[in-house]
Amino acid sequence: GINAEYGKQWYQRRVRDMELLDIPFVQKILAKRPQPPLPLHLRLTKNEAATLIQAGVRGYMARQLPRVQGFRDKIKRKQAAATVIQSGWRSHKIRMSIRDEDLSNKDYCKLYYGSKKTPEAIQPEEEEVEQ
Repeated sequence: GINAEYGKQWYQRRVRDMELLDIPFVQKILAKRPQPPLPLHLRLTKNEAATLIQAGVRGYMARQLPRVQGFRDKIKRKQAAATVIQSGWRSHKIRMSIRDEDLSNKDYCKLYYGSKKTPEAIQPEEEEVEQ
């Protein structure tokens, strides 16, 4: 009768709205043996898949517009200029650090100021021992 029909509709609504991962025995099985997620084409409805495809095509078409291409080219030129500036700055920093390391040893600096001695020939001065 009426109650049986109501029960059938209720059950069909409940089963239709239920997700696979919400079923208790499926949760128990997956807890014991985890599985990789289902592929996207099995998880999406036809409408969701169509929406994703349309969004991709519209995005592609929008990126092909001349005003968008000009903007993208401008960004690429700025990024290339920034790369050149950064490269120059890094080179400068390396040259300065090498020069500073060479000049940090005072005995070695004599080479720059006219000393005839080589770095290997420079001996540390012996300190006089007071007795």
